[in-house]
Amino acid sequence: MKKLLLIIMLTCSISIFTACGNEKTQITDTQGTVEDNTSEKDTEEIKDKEKKQESTLDESKGETKEDILLEEKEVVQSPEILSLKQTYFTRYEWKDAVWLLYSRYSNVTMREGAEQYPEMDRVLSERVGMQTRSVEDEADNILSFITEMGMLDGNLEDFETQVSTSNVQVRRADNVVLSYVTDSYANYGFIEDFRSMWGGNYDVQTGKELLLTDVILHMEEIPGIVLKELNNHIWAGDSYSKKMVEDYFNNTPIDSIRWTLDYNGVTFYFGTDDFTEMASGGKSATVSFAEYPELFAKKYMNVPKAYMVRLPLDYSFFTNLDSDETLEELNCTGLFNEKDRFYTQFGIYTDLDGSYHYEDLFAYDFQPYYVKTEDGNHYIYLFCEENEIGNHVPGQMTLVVFNVNGGVLTKVGDMNIAPAYIPSDMFVLPLDPNNMLLDNPDSSAQDAEVYMVGKDGMPILK
Repeated sequence: MKKLLLIIMLTCSISIFTACGNEKTQITDTQGTVEDNTSEKDTEEIKDKEKKQESTLDESKGETKEDILLEEKEVVQSPEILSLKQTYFTRYEWKDAVWLLYSRYSNVTMREGAEQYPEMDRVLSERVGMQTRSVEDEADNILSFITEMGMLDGNLEDFETQVSTSNVQVRRADNVVLSYVTDSYANYGFIEDFRSMWGGNYDVQTGKELLLTDVILHMEEIPGIVLKELNNHIWAGDSYSKKMVEDYFNNTPIDSIRWTLDYNGVTFYFGTDDFTEMASGGKSATVSFAEYPELFAKKYMNVPKAYMVRLPLDYSFFTNLDSDETLEELNCTGLFNEKDRFYTQFGIYTDLDGSYHYEDLFAYDFQPYYVKTEDGNHYIYLFCEENEIGNHVPGQMTLVVFNVNGGVLTKVGDMNIAPAYIPSDMFVLPLDPNNMLLDNPDSSAQDAEVYMVGKDGMPILK
Protein backbone atom coordinates (compact mmCIF):
# COMPACT_ATOMS: atom_id res chain seq x y z
CA MET A 1 0.00 0.00 0.00
CA LYS A 2 2.81 2.38 0.95
CA LYS A 3 4.64 1.75 -2.28
CA LEU A 4 1.47 2.29 -4.32
CA LEU A 5 0.79 5.61 -2.64
CA LEU A 6 4.40 6.59 -3.13
CA ILE A 7 4.19 5.92 -6.85
CA ILE A 8 0.91 7.84 -7.16
CA MET A 9 2.18 10.87 -5.27
CA LEU A 10 5.50 11.02 -7.04
CA THR A 11 3.80 10.64 -10.41
CA CYS A 12 1.64 13.65 -9.63
CA SER A 13 4.69 15.66 -8.61
CA ILE A 14 6.93 15.08 -11.63
CA SER A 15 5.30 15.57 -14.11
CA ILE A 16 23.55 7.18 -42.92
CA PHE A 17 24.57 5.18 -44.95
CA THR A 18 23.02 4.53 -48.38
CA ALA A 19 23.60 1.31 -50.32
CA CYS A 20 25.92 1.77 -53.30
CA GLY A 21 26.08 -0.35 -56.46
CA ASN A 22 29.10 -2.59 -56.89
CA GLU A 23 30.93 -0.69 -59.57
CA LYS A 24 34.38 -1.72 -60.79
CA THR A 25 36.76 0.82 -62.23
CA GLN A 26 38.24 -0.27 -65.54
CA ILE A 27 41.89 0.61 -66.16
CA THR A 28 43.13 0.67 -69.74
CA ASP A 29 46.69 0.55 -70.95
CA THR A 30 46.91 4.06 -72.36
CA GLN A 31 50.68 4.00 -72.29
CA GLY A 32 50.81 1.41 -75.08
CA THR A 33 48.48 3.49 -77.23
CA VAL A 34 50.61 6.56 -76.77
CA GLU A 35 53.78 4.71 -77.65
CA ASP A 36 52.24 3.36 -80.86
CA ASN A 37 51.40 6.87 -82.10
CA THR A 38 54.45 8.86 -81.03
CA SER A 39 58.12 8.91 -81.65
CA GLU A 40 60.62 7.45 -79.22
CA LYS A 41 61.72 10.93 -78.15
CA ASP A 42 58.13 12.04 -77.60
CA THR A 43 57.46 8.87 -75.64
CA GLU A 44 60.29 9.59 -73.23
CA GLU A 45 59.07 13.15 -72.77
CA ILE A 46 55.57 11.88 -72.02
CA LYS A 47 56.90 9.37 -69.50
CA ASP A 48 58.95 12.07 -67.75
CA LYS A 49 55.92 14.35 -67.68
CA GLU A 50 53.72 11.60 -66.22
CA LYS A 51 56.29 10.81 -63.53
CA LYS A 52 56.51 14.47 -62.55
CA GLN A 53 52.71 14.69 -62.42
CA GLU A 54 52.52 11.54 -60.25
CA SER A 55 55.22 12.89 -57.94
CA THR A 56 53.46 16.24 -57.66
CA LEU A 57 50.12 14.50 -57.02
CA ASP A 58 51.62 12.32 -54.29
CA GLU A 59 53.18 15.34 -52.62
CA SER A 60 49.94 17.31 -52.86
CA LYS A 61 48.02 14.39 -51.38
CA GLY A 62 50.40 14.26 -48.45
CA GLU A 63 50.07 17.99 -47.91
CA THR A 64 46.32 17.76 -48.21
CA LYS A 65 46.11 15.13 -45.45
CA GLU A 66 48.23 17.27 -43.17
CA ASP A 67 46.16 20.31 -44.03
CA ILE A 68 42.97 18.41 -43.24
CA LEU A 69 44.34 17.33 -39.86
CA LEU A 70 45.38 20.88 -39.07
CA GLU A 71 41.98 22.14 -40.21
CA GLU A 72 40.20 19.64 -37.94
CA LYS A 73 42.29 20.73 -34.98
CA GLU A 74 41.43 24.36 -35.69
CA VAL A 75 37.71 23.69 -36.18
CA VAL A 76 37.25 21.58 -33.02
CA GLN A 77 37.30 24.31 -30.40
CA SER A 78 36.86 23.85 -26.69
CA PRO A 79 33.22 24.58 -25.76
CA GLU A 80 32.41 27.64 -23.68
CA ILE A 81 30.86 27.43 -20.21
CA LEU A 82 27.32 28.79 -19.94
CA SER A 83 26.26 31.51 -17.51
CA LEU A 84 23.32 30.23 -15.41
CA LYS A 85 21.43 31.39 -12.36
CA GLN A 86 19.56 29.33 -9.77
CA THR A 87 16.40 30.42 -7.97
CA TYR A 88 15.11 28.93 -4.69
CA PHE A 89 11.50 28.86 -3.54
CA THR A 90 10.52 27.95 0.02
CA ARG A 91 7.11 27.48 1.63
CA TYR A 92 6.48 27.12 5.37
CA GLU A 93 3.19 26.26 7.04
CA TRP A 94 2.64 26.59 10.80
CA LYS A 95 -0.18 25.92 13.27
CA ASP A 96 0.00 26.89 16.95
CA ALA A 97 3.79 27.18 16.77
CA VAL A 98 4.00 23.71 15.22
CA TRP A 99 5.93 23.43 11.96
CA LEU A 100 3.54 21.56 9.65
CA LEU A 101 5.14 21.78 6.21
CA TYR A 102 8.54 22.52 4.74
CA SER A 103 8.58 22.64 0.94
CA ARG A 104 11.61 23.84 -0.97
CA TYR A 105 12.61 23.60 -4.60
CA SER A 106 14.96 25.28 -7.07
CA ASN A 107 15.26 25.81 -10.80
CA VAL A 108 17.97 26.90 -13.21
CA THR A 109 17.66 29.46 -16.01
CA MET A 110 19.97 31.39 -18.32
CA ARG A 111 21.72 34.39 -16.77
CA GLU A 112 23.42 35.40 -20.01
CA GLY A 113 23.17 34.00 -23.53
CA ALA A 114 19.38 34.04 -23.96
CA GLU A 115 19.75 35.74 -27.36
CA GLN A 116 22.51 33.36 -28.38
CA TYR A 117 20.63 30.22 -27.31
CA PRO A 118 16.94 31.22 -27.56
CA GLU A 119 15.53 27.68 -27.69
CA MET A 120 17.45 26.60 -24.60
CA ASP A 121 16.31 29.73 -22.80
CA ARG A 122 12.69 29.03 -23.80
CA VAL A 123 12.80 25.43 -22.56
CA LEU A 124 14.25 26.41 -19.17
CA SER A 125 11.73 29.22 -18.73
CA GLU A 126 8.82 26.90 -19.52
CA ARG A 127 10.10 24.39 -16.97
CA VAL A 128 9.92 27.04 -14.24
CA GLY A 129 6.18 27.50 -14.74
CA MET A 130 5.46 23.76 -14.85
CA GLN A 131 7.58 23.07 -11.79
CA THR A 132 6.00 25.89 -9.79
CA ARG A 133 2.50 24.59 -10.43
CA SER A 134 3.52 21.03 -9.61
CA VAL A 135 5.18 21.93 -6.30
CA GLU A 136 2.33 24.19 -5.19
CA ASP A 137 -0.20 21.44 -5.94
CA GLU A 138 1.90 18.95 -4.00
CA ALA A 139 2.09 21.23 -0.94
CA ASP A 140 -1.68 21.80 -1.00
CA ASN A 141 -2.27 18.04 -1.27
CA ILE A 142 0.00 17.37 1.71
CA LEU A 143 -1.86 19.87 3.88
CA SER A 144 -5.21 18.39 2.81
CA PHE A 145 -3.97 14.89 3.55
CA ILE A 146 -2.81 15.60 7.10
CA THR A 147 -6.10 17.38 7.82
CA GLU A 148 -8.24 14.56 6.43
CA MET A 149 -6.21 11.94 8.30
CA GLY A 150 -6.78 13.77 11.59
CA MET A 151 -3.05 14.30 12.07
CA LEU A 152 -3.73 17.80 13.43
CA ASP A 153 -6.25 16.68 16.02
CA GLY A 154 -5.29 16.60 19.67
CA ASN A 155 -1.76 17.11 20.96
CA LEU A 156 0.65 18.32 18.24
CA GLU A 157 3.84 17.95 20.26
CA ASP A 158 4.70 14.72 18.46
CA PHE A 159 3.72 15.96 15.02
CA GLU A 160 6.45 15.33 12.43
CA THR A 161 7.03 18.13 9.96
CA GLN A 162 6.02 17.12 6.43
CA VAL A 163 9.02 17.66 4.13
CA SER A 164 9.37 17.82 0.35
CA THR A 165 12.46 19.21 -1.39
CA SER A 166 13.67 19.26 -4.98
CA ASN A 167 17.07 20.69 -5.86
CA VAL A 168 18.49 21.09 -9.37
CA GLN A 169 22.25 20.45 -9.53
CA VAL A 170 24.10 21.26 -12.75
CA ARG A 171 26.39 18.48 -14.00
CA ARG A 172 27.45 20.03 -17.31
CA ALA A 173 26.84 23.45 -18.80
CA ASP A 174 28.58 24.39 -22.04
CA ASN A 175 27.39 25.51 -25.46
CA VAL A 176 27.05 21.87 -26.53
CA VAL A 177 25.21 20.26 -23.61
CA LEU A 178 23.25 21.35 -20.55
CA SER A 179 22.80 18.47 -18.11
CA TYR A 180 21.49 18.53 -14.57
CA VAL A 181 20.25 16.10 -11.93
CA THR A 182 17.19 16.87 -9.81
CA ASP A 183 17.83 15.63 -6.27
CA SER A 184 14.44 15.12 -4.59
CA TYR A 185 13.55 14.12 -1.03
CA ALA A 186 10.13 13.28 0.44
CA ASN A 187 9.11 12.55 4.01
CA TYR A 188 5.37 13.10 4.27
CA GLY A 189 2.18 11.09 4.56
CA PHE A 190 3.01 7.43 4.02
CA ILE A 191 6.33 8.26 2.30
CA GLU A 192 9.30 7.88 4.61
CA ASP A 193 12.78 9.23 3.83
CA PHE A 194 12.46 8.68 0.09
CA ARG A 195 15.17 10.13 -2.13
CA SER A 196 15.29 10.08 -5.91
CA MET A 197 17.51 11.43 -8.69
CA TRP A 198 16.31 12.40 -12.14
CA GLY A 199 18.45 13.70 -14.98
CA GLY A 200 17.67 16.29 -17.64
CA ASN A 201 19.89 16.49 -20.73
CA TYR A 202 19.61 19.03 -23.54
CA ASP A 203 21.27 20.06 -26.78
CA VAL A 204 21.99 23.73 -26.07
CA GLN A 205 21.91 24.83 -29.71
CA THR A 206 18.42 23.44 -30.39
CA GLY A 207 16.90 23.13 -26.91
CA LYS A 208 16.00 19.53 -27.76
CA GLU A 209 15.96 17.06 -24.87
CA LEU A 210 18.50 14.34 -25.57
CA LEU A 211 17.63 10.67 -25.55
CA LEU A 212 20.09 8.19 -24.12
CA THR A 213 20.36 6.63 -27.59
CA ASP A 214 21.38 10.03 -29.03
CA VAL A 215 24.50 9.88 -26.91
CA ILE A 216 25.34 6.17 -26.55
CA LEU A 217 25.64 4.30 -29.84
CA HIS A 218 25.86 0.74 -28.49
CA MET A 219 23.50 0.29 -25.54
CA GLU A 220 23.99 -3.48 -25.54
CA GLU A 221 27.43 -3.01 -23.96
CA ILE A 222 26.24 -0.77 -21.14
CA PRO A 223 24.98 -3.39 -18.60
CA GLY A 224 28.36 -5.15 -18.45
CA ILE A 225 30.26 -1.89 -18.02
CA VAL A 226 27.87 -0.60 -15.36
CA LEU A 227 28.17 -3.90 -13.47
CA LYS A 228 31.96 -3.55 -13.46
CA GLU A 229 31.78 0.06 -12.28
CA LEU A 230 29.33 -0.74 -9.48
CA ASN A 231 31.54 -3.51 -8.12
CA ASN A 232 34.95 -1.89 -8.66
CA HIS A 233 34.74 1.01 -6.22
CA ILE A 234 35.13 0.86 -2.46
CA TRP A 235 32.44 3.30 -1.38
CA ALA A 236 29.82 2.46 -4.02
CA GLY A 237 30.61 -1.20 -4.62
CA ASP A 238 28.70 -4.21 -3.36
CA SER A 239 28.06 -7.69 -4.65
CA TYR A 240 25.91 -6.73 -7.59
CA SER A 241 25.14 -9.67 -9.87
CA LYS A 242 25.18 -9.72 -13.65
CA LYS A 243 21.53 -10.77 -13.76
CA MET A 244 20.52 -7.95 -11.43
CA VAL A 245 22.00 -5.25 -13.64
CA GLU A 246 20.91 -6.84 -16.92
CA ASP A 247 17.35 -7.18 -15.64
CA TYR A 248 17.28 -3.48 -14.80
CA PHE A 249 18.31 -2.37 -18.29
CA ASN A 250 16.13 -4.99 -20.02
CA ASN A 251 13.01 -4.18 -17.99
CA THR A 252 13.32 -0.39 -17.72
CA PRO A 253 11.97 1.68 -20.64
CA ILE A 254 14.75 3.72 -22.22
CA ASP A 255 13.03 7.00 -21.28
CA SER A 256 12.76 5.90 -17.63
CA ILE A 257 16.48 5.30 -17.14
CA ARG A 258 17.96 8.06 -14.99
CA TRP A 259 21.17 9.55 -16.35
CA THR A 260 23.20 12.69 -16.92
CA LEU A 261 25.67 13.59 -19.66
CA ASP A 262 28.74 14.74 -17.74
CA TYR A 263 32.01 16.28 -18.85
CA ASN A 264 33.74 12.88 -18.66
CA GLY A 265 31.00 10.42 -19.65
CA VAL A 266 27.45 9.30 -18.87
CA THR A 267 26.41 8.74 -15.24
CA PHE A 268 23.54 6.40 -14.35
CA TYR A 269 21.56 6.79 -11.10
CA PHE A 270 19.92 3.88 -9.31
CA GLY A 271 17.36 4.09 -6.53
CA THR A 272 16.73 1.80 -3.59
CA ASP A 273 14.16 -0.30 -5.46
CA ASP A 274 15.96 -0.56 -8.81
CA PHE A 275 17.87 -3.65 -7.72
CA THR A 276 15.30 -5.78 -5.93
CA GLU A 277 17.89 -8.06 -4.34
CA MET A 278 19.60 -5.18 -2.59
CA ALA A 279 18.00 -2.17 -0.92
CA SER A 280 21.10 -0.30 0.20
CA GLY A 281 20.35 3.28 -0.82
CA GLY A 282 21.06 5.17 -4.01
CA LYS A 283 24.02 4.34 -6.23
CA SER A 284 25.59 5.80 -9.34
CA ALA A 285 27.98 4.56 -12.02
CA THR A 286 29.81 6.45 -14.77
CA VAL A 287 30.72 5.07 -18.19
CA SER A 288 33.63 7.26 -19.24
CA PHE A 289 34.62 8.78 -22.57
CA ALA A 290 38.28 7.94 -21.96
CA GLU A 291 37.77 4.21 -21.43
CA TYR A 292 34.98 3.63 -23.96
CA PRO A 293 35.26 6.28 -26.71
CA GLU A 294 33.73 3.96 -29.31
CA LEU A 295 30.40 3.94 -27.48
CA PHE A 296 29.64 7.66 -27.72
CA ALA A 297 28.61 10.15 -30.37
CA LYS A 298 31.75 12.25 -30.89
CA LYS A 299 29.85 15.52 -30.66
CA TYR A 300 29.34 15.11 -26.93
CA MET A 301 32.91 14.12 -26.12
CA ASN A 302 34.26 17.60 -26.86
CA VAL A 303 34.38 19.32 -23.45
CA PRO A 304 36.04 22.36 -21.84
CA LYS A 305 39.44 21.91 -20.22
CA ALA A 306 38.29 23.51 -16.97
CA TYR A 307 34.88 23.22 -15.31
CA MET A 308 32.94 22.93 -12.05
CA VAL A 309 30.29 20.32 -11.16
CA ARG A 310 27.76 20.50 -8.32
CA LEU A 311 27.87 17.27 -6.31
CA PRO A 312 24.92 15.68 -4.49
CA LEU A 313 25.68 14.64 -0.92
CA ASP A 314 26.03 10.89 -0.36
CA TYR A 315 26.00 10.05 -4.07
CA SER A 316 29.33 9.08 -5.60
CA PHE A 317 30.92 11.23 -8.31
CA PHE A 318 33.50 9.67 -10.62
CA THR A 319 36.42 11.53 -12.17
CA ASN A 320 40.05 11.01 -13.07
CA LEU A 321 42.06 12.17 -10.05
CA ASP A 322 45.38 10.73 -11.23
CA SER A 323 47.22 10.17 -14.51
CA ASP A 324 45.54 6.98 -15.74
CA GLU A 325 42.36 6.68 -17.85
CA THR A 326 40.22 5.04 -15.17
CA LEU A 327 37.87 7.06 -12.98
CA GLU A 328 38.21 7.40 -9.23
CA GLU A 329 35.31 7.71 -6.81
CA LEU A 330 34.67 10.92 -4.91
CA ASN A 331 31.95 11.11 -2.27
CA CYS A 332 30.90 14.08 -0.14
CA THR A 333 28.73 13.55 2.92
CA GLY A 334 27.39 15.41 5.93
CA LEU A 335 26.00 14.57 9.35
CA PHE A 336 22.57 16.19 9.59
CA ASN A 337 20.72 17.03 12.81
CA GLU A 338 17.10 16.21 11.88
CA LYS A 339 15.55 17.94 14.90
CA ASP A 340 17.27 21.31 14.49
CA ARG A 341 17.81 20.91 10.72
CA PHE A 342 21.50 21.77 10.39
CA TYR A 343 24.74 19.94 9.61
CA THR A 344 27.38 19.34 12.25
CA GLN A 345 30.06 17.42 10.29
CA PHE A 346 31.36 17.13 6.75
CA GLY A 347 33.29 14.30 5.11
CA ILE A 348 35.06 13.53 1.80
CA TYR A 349 35.95 10.03 0.63
CA THR A 350 37.90 8.68 -2.33
CA ASP A 351 38.62 5.08 -3.30
CA LEU A 352 42.32 5.73 -3.87
CA ASP A 353 43.85 3.87 -0.91
CA GLY A 354 40.57 4.44 0.95
CA SER A 355 41.38 8.09 1.66
CA TYR A 356 38.94 10.14 3.72
CA HIS A 357 38.73 13.45 5.55
CA TYR A 358 36.16 14.16 8.24
CA GLU A 359 35.77 17.27 10.40
CA ASP A 360 33.28 19.14 12.55
CA LEU A 361 31.67 21.80 10.40
CA PHE A 362 28.46 23.64 11.29
CA ALA A 363 26.19 24.77 8.46
CA TYR A 364 22.51 24.89 7.56
CA ASP A 365 23.36 23.61 4.10
CA PHE A 366 26.38 22.23 2.22
CA GLN A 367 26.93 22.94 -1.48
CA PRO A 368 29.98 20.97 -2.68
CA TYR A 369 31.45 21.56 -6.15
CA TYR A 370 34.10 19.51 -7.89
CA VAL A 371 36.60 21.84 -9.59
CA LYS A 372 38.91 20.84 -12.45
CA THR A 373 41.42 23.45 -13.60
CA GLU A 374 43.30 23.77 -16.88
CA ASP A 375 46.61 22.93 -15.19
CA GLY A 376 45.24 19.52 -14.13
CA ASN A 377 44.45 20.20 -10.48
CA HIS A 378 41.38 18.89 -8.67
CA TYR A 379 39.58 20.63 -5.79
CA ILE A 380 36.40 20.52 -3.75
CA TYR A 381 34.77 23.92 -3.25
CA LEU A 382 32.42 23.57 -0.29
CA PHE A 383 30.03 26.49 0.17
CA CYS A 384 28.60 26.39 3.70
CA GLU A 385 25.28 28.17 4.24
CA GLU A 386 25.43 30.08 7.52
CA ASN A 387 21.76 31.05 7.62
CA GLU A 388 18.72 28.99 8.42
CA ILE A 389 17.44 27.06 5.41
CA GLY A 390 15.14 29.20 3.30
CA ASN A 391 16.47 32.47 4.77
CA HIS A 392 19.23 33.36 2.32
CA VAL A 393 21.27 36.48 2.97
CA PRO A 394 23.75 37.82 0.39
CA GLY A 395 27.30 36.76 1.16
CA GLN A 396 26.45 34.75 4.26
CA MET A 397 28.47 31.71 3.29
CA THR A 398 31.87 30.31 4.09
CA LEU A 399 33.91 28.63 1.37
CA VAL A 400 36.13 25.73 2.44
CA VAL A 401 38.60 24.46 -0.18
CA PHE A 402 40.09 20.95 -0.33
CA ASN A 403 42.77 19.70 -2.71
CA VAL A 404 41.94 16.16 -3.93
CA ASN A 405 44.81 15.56 -6.38
CA GLY A 406 45.64 11.87 -6.66
CA GLY A 407 42.89 11.09 -4.17
CA VAL A 408 44.94 12.60 -1.34
CA LEU A 409 42.70 14.97 0.64
CA THR A 410 44.27 18.20 1.88
CA LYS A 411 42.46 21.19 3.31
CA VAL A 412 43.72 24.31 1.53
CA GLY A 413 41.90 27.07 3.43
CA ASP A 414 38.64 28.96 3.88
CA MET A 415 37.26 32.44 3.29
CA ASN A 416 34.02 34.42 3.57
CA ILE A 417 32.79 34.29 -0.01
CA ALA A 418 29.65 33.09 -1.79
CA PRO A 419 28.04 32.79 -5.23
CA ALA A 420 26.79 36.21 -6.34
CA TYR A 421 23.31 36.98 -4.98
CA ILE A 422 20.55 38.43 -7.16
CA PRO A 423 17.44 39.38 -5.16
CA SER A 424 15.49 37.53 -4.32
CA ASP A 425 16.73 34.04 -3.52
CA MET A 426 18.58 33.89 -6.84
CA PHE A 427 22.28 33.08 -7.23
CA VAL A 428 24.78 33.07 -10.09
CA LEU A 429 26.11 29.52 -10.32
CA PRO A 430 29.89 29.01 -10.09
CA LEU A 431 30.49 26.80 -13.14
CA ASP A 432 33.73 28.13 -14.65
CA PRO A 433 36.98 28.04 -12.57
CA ASN A 434 38.29 30.93 -14.68
CA ASN A 435 35.22 33.11 -14.32
CA MET A 436 33.33 32.93 -10.99
CA LEU A 437 31.08 35.82 -9.99
CA LEU A 438 31.28 35.87 -6.18
CA ASP A 439 30.20 38.09 -3.26
CA ASN A 440 32.94 38.84 -0.77
CA PRO A 441 31.70 40.67 2.37
CA ASP A 442 35.31 41.38 3.35
CA SER A 443 35.94 43.26 0.10
CA SER A 444 35.49 47.00 -0.26
CA ALA A 445 33.58 46.44 -3.50
CA GLN A 446 29.84 47.00 -3.27
CA ASP A 447 28.97 44.50 -6.00
CA ALA A 448 30.02 40.96 -6.81
CA GLU A 449 33.44 40.55 -8.37
CA VAL A 450 34.94 38.11 -10.87
CA TYR A 451 37.29 35.53 -9.39
CA MET A 452 39.33 32.67 -10.72
CA VAL A 453 40.92 29.63 -9.06
CA GLY A 454 44.46 30.53 -8.00
CA LYS A 455 47.55 28.33 -8.10
CA ASP A 456 46.95 27.13 -4.52
CA GLY A 457 43.26 26.47 -5.22
CA MET A 458 41.81 29.49 -3.42
CA PRO A 459 39.75 32.09 -5.34
CA ILE A 460 41.67 35.18 -6.43
CA LEU A 461 40.41 38.35 -8.10
CA LYS A 462 40.70 38.12 -11.84
